[in-house]
Amino acid sequence: MRGAWWPVVIVLSGALAGAAFAARLGWPIQPAAAFWFLLVCPGMAYVRLIRVATPFVELTLAVALSLTLDTLVAEGFVLAGRWSAGWALATLIGLSAVGAALQVARARAGREQAGEAVS
Repeated sequence: MRGAWWPVVIVLSGALAGAAFAARLGWPIQPAAAFWFLLVCPGMAYVRLIRVATPFVELTLAVALSLTLDTLVAEGFVLAGRWSAGWALATLIGLSAVGAALQVARARAGREQAGEAVS
C-alpha cells in the first residue's frame, strides 16, 4: 500500500500543467506546474511499476526516466516536423495517465489475488 497516492498525484499534476498551459497563467504558476510535472511525473508513472525498494532510488530513477521521456517526445515531434509545445505536453500527460492507470490496475489485481488467497 506504500505510495498508493502516486497515481492521483500524477494525474492531478498533469491536469494542472495542462490547464496552466492552456490558460497561459504565466509566472509563477505555469513554469512551476510544468517543471514539477515534466521532472517527476512521466517517470514516476512507470518506475512505480517495477517496485523499487527505497524511495530515494525510486525518485532518482523517476527523474532520469522523466527527462528521457521528455527528450524522446520532443525529439519525435521535431523530427516529424510537427513541433508543438502543447502537443508535446499533451502526449506526456497521456503517457503519464497510462502509467498511473497501470499502477491502479496492478494494485487492484494484487488486492483481488490476496482476497482469493484468504478465502
